[in-house]
Amino acid sequence: MSHEELNPYHRLLGRILISFFSVHAAMYLNFFIQSSLLSKRIQNRDVILGLLAISTFLVLGTTALSKIRTYSYRLFLTLHVLLSISVLPTLYFHVSHLRIYILESVAVYILLILQRNISITPAIATISPLPSSSLISISLKSDRLAKRTYTPGQHVYLSLPATSDAPLNKLRTNPFTIANLPATDGYMRLVIRPISGTTRLLTDLAQNNYKRTTKLQIEGPYGAAPYFPDFENSYDRILLVAGGVGATFTLPIYRHLLRHAREGNSAESDIRFVWSVRNAGDAAWGIKYLQDDAGGSRLQGFELYVSGPPLQHGMLSEGNEPADESIELQERNQLLQATGENDNGEPSMIERSADNITHRQGRPDLRNIVDDIFSTDADEGTKVAVLVCGPVGMGGALRKEVGRWVGRGREVFWHNEEFGW
Repeated sequence: MSHEELNPYHRLLGRILISFFSVHAAMYLNFFIQSSLLSKRIQNRDVILGLLAISTFLVLGTTALSKIRTYSYRLFLTLHVLLSISVLPTLYFHVSHLRIYILESVAVYILLILQRNISITPAIATISPLPSSSLISISLKSDRLAKRTYTPGQHVYLSLPATSDAPLNKLRTNPFTIANLPATDGYMRLVIRPISGTTRLLTDLAQNNYKRTTKLQIEGPYGAAPYFPDFENSYDRILLVAGGVGATFTLPIYRHLLRHAREGNSAESDIRFVWSVRNAGDAAWGIKYLQDDAGGSRLQGFELYVSGPPLQHGMLSEGNEPADESIELQERNQLLQATGENDNGEPSMIERSADNITHRQGRPDLRNIVDDIFSTDADEGTKVAVLVCGPVGMGGALRKEVGRWVGRGREVFWHNEEFGW
């Protein structure tokens, strides 16, 4: 299992531990009060350390709440790591019979640090803003990276190398999905929407050192993608849905599936990719890959929806126009709505063409898209795979529509890789 699949169990076990520790502390305090021992025992080392430990766990649990994570993920992560480490010596000296378990935890943690450091690869990166977009592109090349095997949909951790001016850069790691097919394209590409922290530093590099190279550090790849089923041979139809930069997850999978289909193993019409963006320029980088792969052929099964300014001629060409700043999490409310209606409550599906790409001006109607996948020329035994990456609202809306068909007994593989934590 990948770490994002283990994360729900991590949260569940964390809640169970905090509950047990809270009951443990409450019952001992109640015993001390009932026995008139509190004033005496509160001065003993084991009780002091026990109260310190339960306080640490309560802070851990509180700062891990979704509102705190959304408000400041960096604050959450920093406190989570530091408090998790600090509670180990507290518990070690709390009572002697805990020490063997604490030592085991320390050993596992040291092995994890060694493994992560071994997997870090320095790479030469070209960082540049994408024209007509608020995104930045990072192209990475390294002999060690080229020797690794990548599965479409995986991600890597990126960090700036430590310097004398910024010795903690190595600790500022961010996960980014691999936006292309490194083995096919000959390099690794990351497409990023800057927010703050490391992404803001990368944006400064892109704007101040346009198309100049710099050294970055890559760790990975990671992700659930290697554990996905064999879509080409196990499923009759595949639906991929992306919102904004969520296409960094779905686009490589789509390209891989199309290559398999063009080898004569399956029909392209059974693979559908729906991409919703606010500005057409945000999709230009991905469309360029699809056009190059198609070699002039018509793109089947690809649907682009633009809710903002439409795609213009020349957007797919390379440029050096700096990008405007934006915030990725705004896409939760702006990118996609399930109704497929404009501000007047009417269908918004105006088709436009530019650079041989037909796109629809408006928002996708998820209900119609899902119904079409499940009902058109399909029998009850048709197996469907649905993968989505985008804002939380998009995943929830799509899950609701797919759930209607699951309720009718249809077999579905579902994977949601959403924005957020």
